[in-house]
Amino acid sequence: MPKYFGTDGVRGIAGVELTCELAFRLGRAAGRAFHPRRVLLARDTRLSGPALEAACAAGLAEAGCDVSLAGILPSPAVSHLVRTGKFELGSVISASHNPPEDNGIKFYDPQGLKLSPQEEERVEVLLDGVPPRGRLGSVEPWPQAEDGYRDFLLRAATGLSLQGVKLALDCAHGATARVAPQLFQSLGARLTVIGREPDGSRINATGAAVIEPLQALVRAEGADLGVAFDGDGDRAMFVDSRGRVVEGDVLMAALAPQLHRSGELAARAVVFTVLGNMGPERYLNDQGFQVVRVPVGDRHVSWAMREHGIELGGEPSGHLVFGRYAPTGDGLLTALLTLRALQRADVDLASLVAPVPVYPQVRADVRVHDRTGALQDPHVKEAIEAARALLGGKGRLLVRPSGTQPLIRIMAEGEDEGRLQRAVGLVQDALAPHRAESVEESMG
Repeated sequence: MPKYFGTDGVRGIAGVELTCELAFRLGRAAGRAFHPRRVLLARDTRLSGPALEAACAAGLAEAGCDVSLAGILPSPAVSHLVRTGKFELGSVISASHNPPEDNGIKFYDPQGLKLSPQEEERVEVLLDGVPPRGRLGSVEPWPQAEDGYRDFLLRAATGLSLQGVKLALDCAHGATARVAPQLFQSLGARLTVIGREPDGSRINATGAAVIEPLQALVRAEGADLGVAFDGDGDRAMFVDSRGRVVEGDVLMAALAPQLHRSGELAARAVVFTVLGNMGPERYLNDQGFQVVRVPVGDRHVSWAMREHGIELGGEPSGHLVFGRYAPTGDGLLTALLTLRALQRADVDLASLVAPVPVYPQVRADVRVHDRTGALQDPHVKEAIEAARALLGGKGRLLVRPSGTQPLIRIMAEGEDEGRLQRAVGLVQDALAPHRAESVEESMG
């Protein structure tokens, strides 16, 4: 049986890999696996969203679930509203930061957490089964969803005033396009917004995964700060007043000591994924904080935080989890809490993060036909070992399959950028026979 779930739900090209039939079967299987009485279902702005939403809702209803449709809403809103609205399951039709032609389906448990691999397996084994005939559930709009989410965010950011703050936003034509401008305007900010049209044909053309338009906007407008969200609103990437990007691991390292002093973090500990930069980790260690490393994916961050009693964790990509307020990454919440921390410390973003060192990284994404087969190739394995030997004890190499796209992701980090480039090149060359298309590279 094929495995459908990746690191963040089920994703694929809409109508090709993720069909309405599969969406129906996933909804029905989730209903059979967990027997939720009430389910909350939302989507982002993708053109395929309404059809997949209808199919998933129909599958849930066939399993006897009553489905409440929240419409276009950020994914983390579902995580929150499942808990407060007494739903037993949440679902979102979204492919997050993926391109417009993709879509996806992910589920949240009653605690607002993404499903574990074991729970996903429970859904997969029921995909081909047919439930016994019984009561069909209802499918109805739930129009109070957006107001409930906005109220939650404002309560979490109590005390924040943005009067006089010139803020640039990029809503990526996605799920935050309506709620984000309204939210920040209500707090008094002077806004300049791009990507504010909820247009599924352009979702993620700008935003957290394409940060350059926001950098240009901040510089052109003389903004105090810029924030970019991704298509489903669970990420926030920041740009300082000079247009420089501040990644999530750097931001967490800068915030953690301040949050601990103000009593908002009980433990002197932060959760990073394996992608977190060595510089912020060493800075936190020097400040007396422990850094717990977990695999890529914000659900791994959330689980580790819960297991170890840690209240801050996240990824460089802008998935930040403030465990005191929410169990999963929430871009709008991250933006509000960061702005409040800046306000309380009376500093700008550049000054806040200035003490945190960042080690050079070289990254490459190689598009391949078969992620598993490529990494099992003996020549690729030899190249990875040779690259690690080249770095020695002065750096680290991470080679992993993407959980959401047909890519092998390579990252080398250390003090000598030339050596990092050579290490990444060794792995790229070994992957060449497996390559499907072009290689995309970025260096920092």
